[in-house]
Amino acid sequence: MNKPAHLAGQIDLLMTDANGVPRGKTIESASFDDNDLPRMAEAVLFQCINGDYTEPAMETFNPKDEDLIMKPDWATYRSTPWKQGEVGQVICQALDKNGKALPYDSRNVLKAIISRFEERGLTPIVAPELEFYLLDPPKRGDVSLRPGPGYDGRDEFGGEAFSFDALDRYGPFVTSLQAMCVEANIDLSAVIHEVGPAQLELNVGHAPVLAIADQMFLLKRLVKACALEQGYLASFMAKPAFRLPGSGLHVHCSLLDAQGVNLFTLENQQAPEPLQHFIGGLQRYLPDAFSLLAPNVNSYKRFIGDRSAPINLEWGYDNRSTGLRVPYGLADAGRVETRVAGADANPYLLLAAILAAGLLGMEETLQPTAANEEDAWDTTTGLPDSLGEGLRRLKASTKLAELFSQEFIDVYLSIKGTELEDFSSRISSWEVNYLGSML
Repeated sequence: MNKPAHLAGQIDLLMTDANGVPRGKTIESASFDDNDLPRMAEAVLFQCINGDYTEPAMETFNPKDEDLIMKPDWATYRSTPWKQGEVGQVICQALDKNGKALPYDSRNVLKAIISRFEERGLTPIVAPELEFYLLDPPKRGDVSLRPGPGYDGRDEFGGEAFSFDALDRYGPFVTSLQAMCVEANIDLSAVIHEVGPAQLELNVGHAPVLAIADQMFLLKRLVKACALEQGYLASFMAKPAFRLPGSGLHVHCSLLDAQGVNLFTLENQQAPEPLQHFIGGLQRYLPDAFSLLAPNVNSYKRFIGDRSAPINLEWGYDNRSTGLRVPYGLADAGRVETRVAGADANPYLLLAAILAAGLLGMEETLQPTAANEEDAWDTTTGLPDSLGEGLRRLKASTKLAELFSQEFIDVYLSIKGTELEDFSSRISSWEVNYLGSML
């Protein structure tokens, strides 16, 4: 898409780091030159969640601490309705100094996976369901996060899933969010109050994968800005507090052929072969890619079973206790819902992992297990139970390295390894409260 005829006076040039955090710079649109694209420190792609830079990857891939080139994808250009004045935003592609796509930019990773489907005349279609909490803004020294009260000042205590009364307590936030999404051209199709106190779920309409990944990235930014205006901290942390339900990111996926026909169309309410092979790939390869779906130490605290989140890769028809669910509905809306990812996942890497695993299943004609028609909440099927194990599985997977590129895998492992090392060296409140006083 060409540059719009009219640009806002200022433009936020956005990129995502490995954790899905927006990074970039704001420029005056009058200064933008197609022949001299903006630049930024390439080190942003090596940045950890705590702000540090992973030295092993920097030494290997960016020893001179060079710049990258920011090439705007004008199809993603939108307004920033929470900002005063006329400010636009656009997502940029990360290029090296020779104009080649950098392999460890997560958006470039997803585009490479999508191209593998395009080579086969296939178009993946996805629709996400994203959960998050509205929290009291934490202060330095706080050791816990607390759900934010409703606009009337009353606290919630949970158990109000799908309640309109509960949703109305956050009415000013919801109304502002919906209006901002319309103005920012984000296809917000539903807002739901979830099980936890001050926990909401947002649904985005189905569309081709890259368009949805971009909307998810921009939606998280918009949600945080809208919450800030209302006095909340919006958090997509997978497990924000010990007794609160976790926040997930469910993804529905179907697959169109070159004629626009859904290959996952149900046959007598049963999964056709392409869908079965795709599910077989998810079962076989998502354990290896799990550190992309559960990318933080905290992510694994969400998997406690007991109707909080599936801890398995069983699949079934309209079975929410399985990690992979085939919903009932119109036959030509056949799809599989991946239910194991947390809201903290980088949307580009999450979708890349799902597509890569499904593609391998189709290429290798993998057969899934039998559809599970029972209660599977307590069933486990070999998923990593810690970030360390997840990273070891990713490092050992030659199939994923081929699809994602070895450069990306090395950088991602370095970033997450650095974060894990930093976490492991810190003294937790549990250690202080119990070991410090009891031993």
